[in-house]
Amino acid sequence: MTATALAVEGLQVAISGVDVVDGVSLAVEVGETVAIVGESGCGKSMTALAIMRLLPAAAELVAGKVTLRGTELTTLSERAMRGVRGDAISMIFQEPVASLDPLMTVEGQLLETIRAHRTMGIAEARRLALEMLGFVGIPDPAARMKHYPFELSGGICQRIMIAIALSCEPAVLIADEPTTALDVTIQAQILELIKRMRGQFGTAVMLITHDLGVVADMADRVAVMYAGRIVEHAAVEAVFATPGHPYTGLLLKSLPSLEAARKRELPVIQGSVPEPAHWPDGCRFHPRCPFATAVCAEQAPPLAEVAPGQQVACWHHERVREAA
Repeated sequence: MTATALAVEGLQVAISGVDVVDGVSLAVEVGETVAIVGESGCGKSMTALAIMRLLPAAAELVAGKVTLRGTELTTLSERAMRGVRGDAISMIFQEPVASLDPLMTVEGQLLETIRAHRTMGIAEARRLALEMLGFVGIPDPAARMKHYPFELSGGICQRIMIAIALSCEPAVLIADEPTTALDVTIQAQILELIKRMRGQFGTAVMLITHDLGVVADMADRVAVMYAGRIVEHAAVEAVFATPGHPYTGLLLKSLPSLEAARKRELPVIQGSVPEPAHWPDGCRFHPRCPFATAVCAEQAPPLAEVAPGQQVACWHHERVREAA
């Protein structure tokens, strides 16, 4: 039996009265990695910020529940939430250099997190900080402790962010595009580090990415987002083998392949993600969808189970699965 580390139900976020996340529900089990994928502007990062209670000032949590190991986060006071954030749930942001405090040393930032959530003296906290820097593969951690973020490379800063995020052994780690700003070699090292962390600490991971190659390597389950909604949710094998939503299928077809004919033009998804203020009626993907019919423009399809463990929001999922 698995246990649910994080459950999100009916999450709705609005900016100036316009929904940007619309009814998102998903769960992450202990020791599991769930990937949220989709183009920029689909609501992935805003979902993560809502879970962490770090929404920008213009955004508002309109509805929904976020339950972390039995504790409802949306009803906590900000003071209580500060006790949870960085302890039971942590987040790795896209830009490590911009996310670290340029005026604090690495040691200062690690000790700030550790001592905020753990009752220990400065010497014990420093030993834990060194241990975490060693765990994430930073050479000569004692020397790095004295550096400022601007003195370090992007890859080292990302490792430091992970060390800070893991320092209190969180139950859930949200990784928002954790390798976007890094070169390919460092990307692979960071992803391997997240795998090792999941295995050693049993951490549940929510991985936000647009890189389906990373999804195939890292995830157990996948939630595909489009225009603020989850349109497909299934085990990673099912999504790659028999995608049920046209958007998922087109994302997969746009991946380059070593087996494809040379000089073959990659398929593209026509058009772009609509702005939240201009989401179309019915299925929000229908203006870009090759399978769309009249019903798609009139009625929004529910997210329903189309195969064991595979949920899809599409009126034509059978045709899509046959064409995969």
